[in-house]
Amino acid sequence: MQNTLSINGEVSYVKSLEHGKQCKTGKMRGCTKKYVAFFVVGAGMAIIGGILFPVVDYVIREEIKKKVIISNTSETYDVWQDIPIPVYMQFWMFNVENVEEVLNGEKPYVIQRGPYTYRERREKFDIVWNKNGTVSYRQNRTFHFIREKSIGPETDKILTINPLMATVAQAIQWLPPKIRGLLSLVIAASGADGMFTNRTVHELLFGYDDPTLVMLNKIIPLWFNETQVGFFIRKNFTDDGLYTVETGEKDIDKLGGITRYNGERHVDLWTSESANMVNGTDGTVGPPFRFDAKESPMFTSDLCRSIRGVYKEDVESPQGITLRRFAGSRRDMENATLNPDNIGFCIPRTRCLPTGLLNSTLCQLPVDRFMIPLIFSFPHFLYADPEVQNSVLGLSPVEDEHRVTVDVEPWTGMVMQVAKRVQINFYVEKIPEMGQTANLRKLFFPILWLNESSVVDDKHASMVQDQLFLPMKIMLAVKIVLIVIGCLLVLTTLALFCRRRSHLETLAIKQSEAQNVSSSHSAPVAYDEAPDPSTHRRIQQQQQQQQQQRQQEQEKTNGNAVKEYVDDIDDDDDDDELLSNHAVTGADDQTKLLDAAS
Repeated sequence: MQNTLSINGEVSYVKSLEHGKQCKTGKMRGCTKKYVAFFVVGAGMAIIGGILFPVVDYVIREEIKKKVIISNTSETYDVWQDIPIPVYMQFWMFNVENVEEVLNGEKPYVIQRGPYTYRERREKFDIVWNKNGTVSYRQNRTFHFIREKSIGPETDKILTINPLMATVAQAIQWLPPKIRGLLSLVIAASGADGMFTNRTVHELLFGYDDPTLVMLNKIIPLWFNETQVGFFIRKNFTDDGLYTVETGEKDIDKLGGITRYNGERHVDLWTSESANMVNGTDGTVGPPFRFDAKESPMFTSDLCRSIRGVYKEDVESPQGITLRRFAGSRRDMENATLNPDNIGFCIPRTRCLPTGLLNSTLCQLPVDRFMIPLIFSFPHFLYADPEVQNSVLGLSPVEDEHRVTVDVEPWTGMVMQVAKRVQINFYVEKIPEMGQTANLRKLFFPILWLNESSVVDDKHASMVQDQLFLPMKIMLAVKIVLIVIGCLLVLTTLALFCRRRSHLETLAIKQSEAQNVSSSHSAPVAYDEAPDPSTHRRIQQQQQQQQQQRQQEQEKTNGNAVKEYVDDIDDDDDDDELLSNHAVTGADDQTKLLDAAS
């Protein structure tokens, strides 16, 4: 009977395990389906996130193209036609401190005064849309003085070279000596200033009536019909020429590129074909997607030539927008010895200026048939030949303060910061028979330098951020979230699946050990001879006690094993209850058998 009880207890345990296994076999199928579902969803999210990268990039590029193309229906047309972003023209004037010494052949000593700041407005007019994907226009420029951004009023006086005297001196140097002497006397008799003049900032920039020209206009009006002189006399309330540029409609990579200036593909000033070419943009708009551009050429009407902009570094706008900075190249200002490509800017070819100087005489409109001997350079003779830099005292070139920089937003091609800096110089030398030049040494005399600058304001920076960068950031976040969540789902599913297999293998081992124990207790007890009744009852009682102890331990072990088996497969409460009831039923059967035996 005891053996029967033992067998029943072990069989009950094994059946409990088998029943739990059968119950969980169906649950395993459900779990496997869940794992597969989670794996598929995670992999799908990661794949979608990866696919979104090129798709979203394509969509964004197409939207940008629609916005930046020059068209009277585009969102950026108003900004292109009448630039609302503040543009400032700042002037620093060089005041001569040692006039007498200069007339006696000494080096000039100058002091920089400024800035004198003007708000510049550029408004395009006479706009014509051409059938070949280009647009033609003129651009009116006006300047208004801004006192609060200036060091002083426009009435501040500056002692500098007399522009008319320097111009006349260069014009008559090829005339016979007697004629040169006669003209010198006429100029002196007119009451005109000598080689130096003391004029207000406004007069020097935008013009004043010169006494000599006024007198000559009265004597020979057909020859001398202009009486005013000034460095910017023809640049206020005037346009700087007829431009024809690419709209980007046919080729977005050519957006803003100048195809013709004043109806021509080249200027007819310099001595080589390459020097006369009109290359690049006007410096206000360019093609988008310039993430790796190394150069950004521009055509400058004030210089009548194109210049290269060489990539230097990435910078940030005041609003935190990343920009690519292009700067003026010293190679553009090297003489023909250092850079043979610049031979075309020598006028004539046999008279090349030193490095750092550009002869712009032919680029200026003459005054009463007199060619103005203007020489351009970077401010304070930056990048110029040391001999040129040392010819004038008081100058100190600093690259960050005196170079040209153009900062471009690479996605849209919009110019968001610009600083176009240039210095105006006069070529002067002693002219025999012309007393006004006295003993002047031959030099390039600095008159002023200017900075035409603009920085995108908060309003237009917000437009770029809201319409471009915000959607880009949102889409980037969505792509990253999809990829991360997808990868986490895949990895978590694989980890749980591996963990589940490990637990199943462990429980299979426990089940095999339990079956082996049950088999070891199933053999009957043999006696050599029949015991007497009292001994038999005592042995029977001991066996019953031992059997009850084993049964209690077995029930506890069975319950824990089955519960562990159920919990490891699934935390389902119904399955726990089913397996617990089955274990209890087995225990009740064993108790009834013990009661019957007793």
